[in-house]
Amino acid sequence: MTNIALTERSPEREGAAPWVVTWLTWPILFAANILIIAHAVVFHWNLSVTLGVATAIPIVTLVALEFTYPLDRRWRMTWRTFFFRDIKFFLAGGLTGAATNYGFGLIGLTLAAGHVGPATNWPLWLSVPAAILTFDFFQYWQHRWSHEADTPWKQVLWKTHAAHHLPEQVYVLMHPAGHPFNFILLQGLIRIPLFYALGFSPETLFAATAIMGLQGVISHCNVDLRAGLFNYIFAGAELHRYHHSADVSEGQNYAVTFSFLDVIFGTFVHRPDELPERLGVADPAAYPRSNQFWRIMLIPFQK
Repeated sequence: MTNIALTERSPEREGAAPWVVTWLTWPILFAANILIIAHAVVFHWNLSVTLGVATAIPIVTLVALEFTYPLDRRWRMTWRTFFFRDIKFFLAGGLTGAATNYGFGLIGLTLAAGHVGPATNWPLWLSVPAAILTFDFFQYWQHRWSHEADTPWKQVLWKTHAAHHLPEQVYVLMHPAGHPFNFILLQGLIRIPLFYALGFSPETLFAATAIMGLQGVISHCNVDLRAGLFNYIFAGAELHRYHHSADVSEGQNYAVTFSFLDVIFGTFVHRPDELPERLGVADPAAYPRSNQFWRIMLIPFQK
């Protein structure tokens, strides 16, 4: 009975948000992010402090919008989900997914200072997209292989990633729900060595981290945010909520920032006027519940 109920459309689903919220939230936040990046570079602001501000502004804005205009009440954050589940993952993942992104961004900035590589002297208009695309390409395949799980190695990847898909909600502050091993794999074993080897400047890493962080929090927002044709370039809420679908045939959209990678590799799912029937994993009985933190932490060690 529980599974049947979860697959039905909820009568509490709202989805009604003013046009200005639906269509202008992402462009305004994106433009504000670019302006902050540009001013920080031109006027030599403290990059670490500015990155924190650029991280906090969209989180506060989007959480406020979620409480005011929830797209689906089934997916909204409650005090129960926050205090009995999310806060544990905040601590395990580095307070929040954004803070994890921020922390590894600072490590990258520190390592990049004084280091010279192939991309060190590229102009920002070239180096920033190149840095994002380079990371997103490797992250895409790591993410996709995690979900395919058709070989022993891919099953190991899925075990580190499964925790992020156990919640049956999607909202900004559940973004860090996941296993620390997955963060370490993405950031410590892929992102930092990759950026260091290519020699991206601190300014490039600052800008790339700010942009990727923005897309990360927007993609989990439980508000009817639309991007129109830009969905074919940037991954956002319209696309990523389908990634969290319990229906494995539509749970794709593996790119985190540049959605055209999904277009190129045939994993792009875009249904702007529809919502997934249910979020989570296909067989919830085979996994711990999303609030069973310590059982979830043991998943990578189990057969």
